[in-house]
Amino acid sequence: MIRLLAIAGLAINAGLATFAFAGDATVIHVASTFPLSLPLFSEATGRLSEQVDSLTDGEVKLVFHVPGDLAPASDTMDRLSAGEIAAAWSTAGQFSGRDSAFELLSAIPFGPDTIEYMAWLFEGGGLTLSHELFASYGIRNVPCMVLPAEGAGWFSKEIRSVDDLKGLRIRFFGLGGRVLARLGAKVVQKPPGEIVDAIRSGEIEAAEYSLPSMDLTLGLQNVARYYYFPGWHQPSTLYELYFSDATWRGLTARQQETIETVCAAVMRDSIGRAEAMQMGALEDVKKRGVKLRRWSPDLLLTFEAAWGAVAEEEMATSPRFREIYRSYERFHDNYGFWKRFSYLH
Repeated sequence: MIRLLAIAGLAINAGLATFAFAGDATVIHVASTFPLSLPLFSEATGRLSEQVDSLTDGEVKLVFHVPGDLAPASDTMDRLSAGEIAAAWSTAGQFSGRDSAFELLSAIPFGPDTIEYMAWLFEGGGLTLSHELFASYGIRNVPCMVLPAEGAGWFSKEIRSVDDLKGLRIRFFGLGGRVLARLGAKVVQKPPGEIVDAIRSGEIEAAEYSLPSMDLTLGLQNVARYYYFPGWHQPSTLYELYFSDATWRGLTARQQETIETVCAAVMRDSIGRAEAMQMGALEDVKKRGVKLRRWSPDLLLTFEAAWGAVAEEEMATSPRFREIYRSYERFHDNYGFWKRFSYLH
């Protein structure tokens, strides 16, 4: 017999209590903004569910739902902030409609790789700023997964100069999309399940999504001939669990700590597993006749210059963006001194 937790604002969605007691267990229904069947996502959410259940002795159960089950992906932030859903599995950039600062907590163009991102987040003040931003919307965020650099996009033709981007209809996420738009591309947003059909129909001509292993699962190799690297727009990408304040406060300190500990373990494993999976994926891409390309140095410099202009514009309009980006820049400058002397180049 399930009885609802008596907290104002928590609701029944799609026939399910988003936060409920089932006997002695607290069941938290989690709205995902990503397909749960994709590689790495499926493993991460499976482990989160299993280990939170195990380590709390069945006191807390996370139940993940596909996009649109509890809330449309585009409305997840609003419904979570309002307490209409209890939790979400996403990346901060999905919430950029509220403030562009969220995008910096997802990925930074020409920014940190996974090691530097984690160093800034956990030791350089990034997580404190992240908690402050989400708290202003009534949300508690828990970092749970970080992925390495993505592919830079699938194209039907070679991109030899910036002129080839002008007027190009392309699906592109986040701050990188703003860079391409500044260079003349027509950037659109599409959920992953619609990307391949949009290319087939001619609605868009090119697209980026994620790592090669995920792109293959979507079927992008079947609709585009050229696959570009490196992923300058997302050198690393952070994913998190998000809880409404009411949901988070409804957990004991031990339960909260358990969720954070399991997320840390999932994050550790995601770094190694994601890197190890891509060699086989790229071999598969080559066997299918897709041509792998690297951006020319000139184009990378053009992208980087355009990113600098976009960052200046965003800092002028969003105080939070300026605060978070300046924090990262200070850390990057100091870290760069160490990195130049310590690492092979």
